[in-house]
Amino acid sequence: MVCFFLYFFLVGLALLGTAAKVMGGCTAGALFGDDTNPVAGLMVGILCTVLVQSSSSTTSIIVSLVGAGSVTVKSGIFMIMGANIGTSVTNTIVAMGHLGDGDELERAFAGATVHDMFNFLSVGILFPVELITTFLFALSSASVPDD
Repeated sequence: MVCFFLYFFLVGLALLGTAAKVMGGCTAGALFGDDTNPVAGLMVGILCTVLVQSSSSTTSIIVSLVGAGSVTVKSGIFMIMGANIGTSVTNTIVAMGHLGDGDELERAFAGATVHDMFNFLSVGILFPVELITTFLFALSSASVPDD
């Protein structure tokens, strides 16, 4: 049963990668070149996650665009950081679902705030580290064989 669902998950990812290649062929990926401002990449990740309401979907789309060559790895790193910040909007909306009960709302917002602070602090630490050292780019480049 697990293999059945895993198969369809992988087929879906392959379909997403093919769609990214088609979109790249339409020069939609040309918006993000090598000279893209890292803060712009961060904002694109935040905006996409807010619109899609899923950081996992946004990350999958970004990885497919990088795999298709429409987005550079450097830009993709900052977009994924933005996706992690954008998911803070989603957990706040979920916390708002507990408006009927004051105690539940308080606990939900406490959990959402902890999640938000974790995302903000991790991006706040990794963003300047990546700008200064390009460590994540070097790590991703070392993990993929040269063509």
